[in-house]
Amino acid sequence: MAIKKILTRWLLSCGVVAGPLYVMVTLAQAFYREGFDLTQHRFSLLTAGDLGWIHQLNMMLVGTLTILLAVGVRRLLQTGWSGRWGPRLIGLVGAAYLFGGLCSSDPVAGFPLGTTPEVVQTTWQGVAQNASRGVSTLILIAASLVIAWWFSANGNRNWAWIYGTTIPAAFGFLTVVGLSIGGNPVAPAFLATPWIWMTMLALHLHRREKRERTESYLAQPA
Repeated sequence: MAIKKILTRWLLSCGVVAGPLYVMVTLAQAFYREGFDLTQHRFSLLTAGDLGWIHQLNMMLVGTLTILLAVGVRRLLQTGWSGRWGPRLIGLVGAAYLFGGLCSSDPVAGFPLGTTPEVVQTTWQGVAQNASRGVSTLILIAASLVIAWWFSANGNRNWAWIYGTTIPAAFGFLTVVGLSIGGNPVAPAFLATPWIWMTMLALHLHRREKRERTESYLAQPA
């Protein structure tokens, strides 16, 4: 039993580190790779070029960590259809990132540095890489609603509202921030919003598991 609880905490911890790690590595590349322009380029373009392998590994790592988080979430949300499908959808988000990391984006004029319109072409990998991001976003929205339903069904309406509204609220807030500082207003929103939600869920469930473990220990006869 103790080993199972330790494993659950470890799986949830994967979700705690996944988002911050992905965002920091992505921003580091966005700022330091020559030719990348935050006002014009999608972050998925970082998979293109000679250094594209860095972002591909970043995507595969965060995809793997998210799948492990999904296993941990399933071990805690054990009741009802939402307790089954919420973790499954989170796992599919991770799978989409993992798949996207296996593909490289098509270059665009100006990035990687030196790319001209004449050499830009559409490949199946570029199409699949771009599609993986859109698919992961749609699945994540579905996951947030299912997780919100689980909390509501288990008598916690406050957390249900939080998980159901975090994604649009975070996206709106980060877009306003982007508009206020100039440049591409939705770039930081698209990058950070999914991981704000995912990290919040992982931290919440990690603390919930710790609290339940402590209560169980205190309830044991002396």
